Amino acid sequence: MYLVIVGGGKVGAPLASSLINEGHEVFVLDRDPDKVSALQRELGMIATVGDATSVRALRDAGAARAGAIIAVTDADEDNLAACQLAKYNFDVPRTIAVAHSPENAQLFDLVGIDLVVSATDLVLSNLATALPAHPLIRLMPLADRSQELVAVKLPTAGAMIGRKLSEITLPYGTTVVLVVSADGRAKIPDGNVVIQGEDEIVALSPTNSTAELWEVLTELR
Repeated sequence: MYLVIVGGGKVGAPLASSLINEGHEVFVLDRDPDKVSALQRELGMIATVGDATSVRALRDAGAARAGAIIAVTDADEDNLAACQLAKYNFDVPRTIAVAHSPENAQLFDLVGIDLVVSATDLVLSNLATALPAHPLIRLMPLADRSQELVAVKLPTAGAMIGRKLSEITLPYGTTVVLVVSADGRAKIPDGNVVIQGEDEIVALSPTNSTAELWEVLTELR
């Protein structure tokens, strides 16, 4: 498929390379001569200096035969304009645009952009995979800060699930002060309480052992 990419920067350049490797014919438009030169050195003569908010520039880029236009500049207004010009002047069958502002993402949908990629959603998605699903919450330091009150929610597939509290080897000096079930009920933290998925353990932990406590409680099977 012949594809026109608007923007040859941090998104457009690797996207062009990836699409070429997948067998697509790609052409990139960018206003910055330095970015165009870098693309030409790396990928060949697949890029040119041009303003994709101009009908002439899109025509010269071959928009009339493009299967899709993908607008990935840093400016939402340019991405929107390029896609609209391509759709209504060249009947490009598929328009794809990055929207950096969540409000603009809704606007892009309303005006008929076929696929809107929200930069905010991408960041949140990446953060969700990068950050622990069951973070350690430091509730408060105590006394000389050698101890702290912490809370850890246990994963459903955790190695501790189904075991009695007395069967779990916690770091030296750790005291469990409360177990809270997923539905908010408090359990008396004696040795016979059985740990269930999504239980939250509130514990008094030596500060230098808190990381180890989190690892023990969130270890997966």
